[in-house]
Amino acid sequence: MPDLFDSPLRGKVRGQRSVMAYPFFHLGKTAPTRDVLRYDDGQVRIEVAPGPSGMATIYDKDLILYIASLMAEKLRRGELRVDDPKPDREFTFTAHDFFRVAGRDTAGKAYDRLLQMLQRLQGTQVRTNIEMAGEGADGVFSWIDAVNTRYRRNARKEKELVSVSVTLCAWLYRGILSDARLLTFSDGYFDLAPLERRLYEIAKAEDVDEAGWTIGIEDLHARVGTKGLLRHFGQFLNELEQTQRLIEFDIGLHRPAAEPQRRGRPGYEGTIVTFTARAKAPQPRRLDAAGGDTPATEMEGPARD
Repeated sequence: MPDLFDSPLRGKVRGQRSVMAYPFFHLGKTAPTRDVLRYDDGQVRIEVAPGPSGMATIYDKDLILYIASLMAEKLRRGELRVDDPKPDREFTFTAHDFFRVAGRDTAGKAYDRLLQMLQRLQGTQVRTNIEMAGEGADGVFSWIDAVNTRYRRNARKEKELVSVSVTLCAWLYRGILSDARLLTFSDGYFDLAPLERRLYEIAKAEDVDEAGWTIGIEDLHARVGTKGLLRHFGQFLNELEQTQRLIEFDIGLHRPAAEPQRRGRPGYEGTIVTFTARAKAPQPRRLDAAGGDTPATEMEGPARD
């Protein structure tokens, strides 16, 4: 019965600014079971610990983005209220719709992998001083509070998922509900590699425009959340600067005056990284009812980036 589902997602994928700006997810396909992710820049503190199934990864984050987007759709339709005393944080969707949005294959053990993803998101323990809508969480929370799946048996007596119901954690729910400008992701986001995803998210969260935004490579290294060496991160950025394959943004490196190299390998300490938004293509114009031309975006109504 379609009225029971919050899917399909009809709008764009959207994200909450704080979750995009800082490292909350492991950058890799293999979920670590012992490592703890820590970030502290003197103002923002984050600590993420794995659960029994391991720490949620950047690929598991796809599901959080999907649920946030379903929530944004409900907000747009007026089905959620900021002042609701008993908010409904449960979202029900079909696995097939999530796979469609995230560009994932539905063959093989796709449904088993989805269940494992849900286990990691529910088991991962997060602690942060970031406040959402003026409220913080001094304790530990998980990305999702509860999961319920419905299945049926096919002709081969195998389980097939019918629906997935997820209760979003109160911290993130408040953040999405109170964010007046949820950020819109490019359609190409799900094709990016883990480091590229994080760089893209940070640039979006910082509202990078054509005037550019700069950050020291050491600070960027920490914000991305990679455990790789700074030198390797610098090499990756240098290669990204040459190819400029990051969607929506260009990257430039401004290295300090040359210093003696150790073992013939260049260092990247003190490098300044600049992000610049690419110029947007002009909007196509349509004839309005009076015969004049009007930008297409004005005909389609307001949107939030």
